Amino acid sequence: MDDFTGNIAAKLDSQGRVPVPVVFRRILQQTEDNTLYIRPDTYRNCLVLYSKTAWEAQKAQFRERLDLLDEEQSSFYEYLISADRVEMDNVGRIQIPKLALQGAHITNEVRFVGVDNTIKLWNPEDYDNFIADNRKNFKNNAKRFFGNAQTSN
Repeated sequence: MDDFTGNIAAKLDSQGRVPVPVVFRRILQQTEDNTLYIRPDTYRNCLVLYSKTAWEAQKAQFRERLDLLDEEQSSFYEYLISADRVEMDNVGRIQIPKLALQGAHITNEVRFVGVDNTIKLWNPEDYDNFIADNRKNFKNNAKRFFGNAQTSN
């Protein structure tokens, strides 16, 4: 599956449905499966949307790294994979669960941001703040994370 790229705003309807932007929908429809998974992001105040294939791969990676016979790790795993299953309807909309929307502070508008093999769903103001914070630290982080390696502008 191709990687998702782009930053597209969309409006939620009164029932919490939102159209998946066409650029992302085309990639998702390549799998001929309208089943998607959505969960809170581990570090940021947003949601992560996975295709069925990407979600299965992510779960396998989590399972591989954790000892599920250890009570603490097993509990962590259960929370980590507690995603909501959503179906894309025939016009390309998904119904985002109300608790997920509330947790990510998403009300009437959502920002779809392609990140590798996932799509992040943000409250637009939170996303703008996230970008502004990262822009301030970009140069220092580039040096810190890449060391002396050359980075492109």
